Amino acid sequence: MQTIDQFNFAGKKAFVRVDFNVPLDENQNITD
Repeated sequence: MQTIDQFNFAGKKAFVRVDFNVPLDENQNITD
């Protein structure tokens, strides 16, 4: 599977959906 930095977006548009509602502990580690 390719990652987003491996795609060529020249002359294209991209829609990126991101979920920033991630639970973190006091050390900023993901707890989900």
